[in-house]
Amino acid sequence: MDRFIATAKVGNTLIIEGEELRHIFAKRVKIGQELELFFEDKLYLCLLEKLTKKSALCIVIKELELTAPLPLTTLYQCVPVELRTMDFIVEKVSEVGASRLVPTLSKRSFQDIPTINKRMERWKRVALSAFKQCKRPKPLEIAPPTKLEELKVDADLNLLLDNFGGEKSLKDINLNGVKTVSLVVGPEGGFTRQESELLRERGFIPSETLSLHPTFRNRRAVRCGTYYEP
Repeated sequence: MDRFIATAKVGNTLIIEGEELRHIFAKRVKIGQELELFFEDKLYLCLLEKLTKKSALCIVIKELELTAPLPLTTLYQCVPVELRTMDFIVEKVSEVGASRLVPTLSKRSFQDIPTINKRMERWKRVALSAFKQCKRPKPLEIAPPTKLEELKVDADLNLLLDNFGGEKSLKDINLNGVKTVSLVVGPEGGFTRQESELLRERGFIPSETLSLHPTFRNRRAVRCGTYYEP
């Protein structure tokens, strides 16, 4: 079943306009067809009642339950120097099921916070697109940027994909009973020794995936680190 983002809600009717309306026409959705609509953090099963060049009107059949599978994963992703790479990371992190992404600044990452803030809306649009395509329960949340030194251990399991080596491989970590996971991934240049030691002292468990080393591509590390199959 196709999924779209609604523009507005009036009573029991959801309205689709703009870019999403163009998607309706591209997918050749017909009047009387059922579809899923997301609006203000809620997902609805709807029936397309009216379709014009300006809008689509959809009658709500019922609200769908949104239950994200455990564990809920927060990814602290050090922003790549090649900022466009972050678009790919947001897309893939959405596809593999992370619940929250926090753009993080480290010594070797992209540093300009105003530029990062300008990209936030784009990343949210990428996350919404992935939400529609892969039918995940909720869109990936894109949090405001933070600095590496401000990170704290606040999950049931707090992991660090460390280019200086880890205590165990990700595949050997037991997730039974774990409801929340925090995962810190460095930029393509890796963490500095000081950053690695700081995060270890804070309580992040150094882990490695495949043959992680300073030149390991962070896009690949992200996909390995956030993928979980119950």
